[in-house]
Amino acid sequence: MPKIIDELLYFLERQGDGKYQVEGEHLLADLGNTIPAIGDRITLTIHDVGISIMEVVGRHFVRHYDETSDSEWIAWFIIVQAVDLPEADDLFDVVNESYRRFVKK
Repeated sequence: MPKIIDELLYFLERQGDGKYQVEGEHLLADLGNTIPAIGDRITLTIHDVGISIMEVVGRHFVRHYDETSDSEWIAWFIIVQAVDLPEADDLFDVVNESYRRFVKK
């Protein structure tokens, strides 16, 4: 029986029609081999463009068994939802300034 342990962490967001959509995939190694907890926020900033903030609202450790091939797939799925913070613009400015000072040199 092959056992496939997925190295990806799948970020899902519920859409307006109630269905889930994969919003992103990240290697566990890129996250320090940690799984974001409920309440954690994931922030994407695009230099000189804008910010997007998601909050973890659910975590699912999934073992999917396929009887026909006698194989098992194991993966983490994280449920996120968009967060609209009043201080998002200020957070974006701080991230941009930090990037300019420490990374972009």
